[in-house]
Amino acid sequence: MHEVRAAALTGFIEVSYFVGLDPFELLRQANISARFLDDGENRHAARPIIELIEAAAAQSHCDSFALLMAETRSFASLGPISLLLQHLGTIDEVLDTLNEYRRLMNDVVSLECIRGKDSSVFCWVIAPGLETTQVIDLAMSVGFRILTEALGGSWVPETVHFRHPPPADLPTFRRYFPVNMEFDSKFSGFSCTTDSLSAPVPQADPMMAEHARRLLELMPLRGEYAPVSDATRRAISLLLGNGATKLSTVAANLGMNARTLQRRLAMEGSSFETLLNFTRRDLAERFLLASMQPVGLIADMLGYSSTGAFGRWFACEYGEPPSVWRKRNRGREQDRDS
Repeated sequence: MHEVRAAALTGFIEVSYFVGLDPFELLRQANISARFLDDGENRHAARPIIELIEAAAAQSHCDSFALLMAETRSFASLGPISLLLQHLGTIDEVLDTLNEYRRLMNDVVSLECIRGKDSSVFCWVIAPGLETTQVIDLAMSVGFRILTEALGGSWVPETVHFRHPPPADLPTFRRYFPVNMEFDSKFSGFSCTTDSLSAPVPQADPMMAEHARRLLELMPLRGEYAPVSDATRRAISLLLGNGATKLSTVAANLGMNARTLQRRLAMEGSSFETLLNFTRRDLAERFLLASMQPVGLIADMLGYSSTGAFGRWFACEYGEPPSVWRKRNRGREQDRDS
């Protein structure tokens, strides 16, 4: 019987509230204990988890539900394996490592790489009988995040392929995948030039990679389920585009009041303002490096009322305008690749 970790449901609570559903009622209907989410390493039969996500997408009429779940995650939320991936030498090594450590994530999704002379594809293969639309989208979006962020935003596939038809919520897909997309494809995965697979990882460090590999062999991976600070960050990332990032709004998304959220964040040594700024920085860097979206559109995606307001915040944080920062950092990556 196929199983998945509780970490597969990272972001489920926040996205359910975001689309107007009661996540705990959905869990109850699926006969899944809410306490199952307390430890990301908990294991559960895969089918009920998959049916839970599909049901949430259907009831909310949100066909980008799984994509929104993935959007709330960060590269670091992968845990210790993220330390290894970002220090490997090439994307080829990243792909091989993902297959090597697949057992640490789940036994539902596997990666199949087909390398040709000029072009290559890598397919996300779902276990037979479990290949639903939301599972495909979740695997694809998490995989995209891993591969693009492990390379510091210097690599993206030429085309992202989906076996299912185009979604109704195409703008969310275009925001997440700032490359060419093909729907009703023969496979679910990415295609790229074969040469790009040997692109060097900017922050590659063989010694750090070896340390991370030893760490993975010696200790069990903890889950992606997080303290309330991580749940808060995920909620903020969902609500930023709507400009709804007041403390009270984020607290409501997490099923608590503002005072309770403040108190729990303080107990973890954090604060709402710190997390809001951290999330804005994380998303701003990701949008500027991984896409060529206009700065004005990125400002809107981050919840700013104008390009000027975003520019003033960015200059205060980074010491230069976003367009200058983007050009300088993209140039740095290109110099490293040449």
